[in-house]
Amino acid sequence: MFFKLVMEGGHVGAGKSYEMVRYFDGDDIFCVLAKALHTSRLKKKECAGGIKLIKKVSWREYVKGKMRERRDPYLNRH
Repeated sequence: MFFKLVMEGGHVGAGKSYEMVRYFDGDDIFCVLAKALHTSRLKKKECAGGIKLIKKVSWREYVKGKMRERRDPYLNRH
């Protein structure tokens, strides 16, 4: 199963955040949530508050989303 997550990213200054869209695959929504909570740049709020939306998507949308992730300079800093 494939999922689209809208997450609140941190490390952009005090009290500021960056809304990022990430794509995950997993057996179910709980597996994906567990993976997402260990993602770098995610705001670590109480009760997974840094995750704003989890939505099931098609394989095609997942692949397109992963390609967008690779081009996002904020997610791919070295």
